[in-house]
Amino acid sequence: MNNKEKVLLHKGMDKVKRMEFLDALEIFERVLTMNPQIPDAWNNKGVALFRLGRPEEALECYARAQEIEPENLDALRNRAFVLRSLGRMEEALETYDTVLQKGGDAIDLESTAFVLTALGRLEEAINCLLLARDKAPLDRFETEIEQLKGMIEQKRSEADSVPGESSADEENSEGKE
Repeated sequence: MNNKEKVLLHKGMDKVKRMEFLDALEIFERVLTMNPQIPDAWNNKGVALFRLGRPEEALECYARAQEIEPENLDALRNRAFVLRSLGRMEEALETYDTVLQKGGDAIDLESTAFVLTALGRLEEAINCLLLARDKAPLDRFETEIEQLKGMIEQKRSEADSVPGESSADEENSEGKE
């Protein structure tokens, strides 16, 4: 990447930070016209597209960034986030698993826990949060762990009191007397 491309890339990233997504998109497209082999330009173009309400195009950009640089964790994280926002939880989970295999951090574990929770896999979600807490002892992890414990307890108590089962048994035993 030459200096002009670097300057433009940083200018586009600044536009993203200022939430000027259309301007950012135009800048990233200029950078990619000059050099289509810059993974950060593809990744940031994806961010701009997602924020402009174009998630499928954003996913294409993240894929391009990964083709160029397979170890690009930012593109993987962004891909997982977009999939999660689209409700494509199984694909998001697969992507977060890849992020974690490539060296993800506590926040990636937290994001994985969010997806697992959405999939109803609460025990696995707690395990992710416990690992996240071990990596970075943030207060919010404790709060999220307690919330998940409450959800698990609620799920167990609902399973223990399935409607109709106990009352039917009681009626049958009363009828036999």
